Order: sequence, then C-alpha cells, then structure tokens
Amino acid sequence: MGLAQAILVRIERREQRNLIIKIVATVCVFGISLLVIWAGFGDFRTGLAQSGFLQFGSLLFSDFSLIAANLPEFLLSMIETFPLFSAAAIFGGVAFAIWSVAAMFDEFSAVERRRFSASR
Repeated sequence: MGLAQAILVRIERREQRNLIIKIVATVCVFGISLLVIWAGFGDFRTGLAQSGFLQFGSLLFSDFSLIAANLPEFLLSMIETFPLFSAAAIFGGVAFAIWSVAAMFDEFSAVERRRFSASR
C-alpha cells in the first residue's frame, strides 16, 4: 500500500466519522425538539385554561349579538389572552423537528451514495 492509498483511506475514515457525528447531532436535535413540543403543548393547554381565552371564545356561541356590537374589543381581548409564548415554543419545536428530519434524510442518502460508489 502506497502513500497515496494510505492518505485516501485516512480521508475516507475521517469523512465517515464526520458523517456519523452529523447523524448523531441531528438525532439529538430531533429528540430535543420533540421534548420542546411536548412541554410546549402542556404549557399551551394550561395557558389556554388559565388565561381566559376559552371563556372569551365561548361568548361567540352564547352572545353573538354582543360580540358583533363590540367586535374590536372582543378581538383585542382574544389576542391579549392567547398564550403566545407556548404557541411559539410549539411552532419552534415543530420547525426544528422538520429541519432535523430533512437533515437526517440527507445524511442517510449520503451514506447510501457512499456505499453505492464504494461497491462500483
């Protein structure tokens, strides 16, 4: 085995190690994002129950004429009582979960491309 072959083998091992590290990192990001979604959803449910958002929303069905007469105030009350931080946590968790799944598919396809090119 010559020097050029030894260098190519070393480069191949380093690329494989970097690919494994990338896969492990994206799996960790995916797991953390699922935890953020789960915690955010629990906080969102609690926030909806405690903030009065559902009580204001129930006025839509019980006193529609009152809401129609005071629509701007009703809309502001709904916006004020919406648990925005919890909804943002859920949205952020979903965004990171989608990104990490896409990155995992990309990295696994890189593994398959390497296997295919190595078998030729």
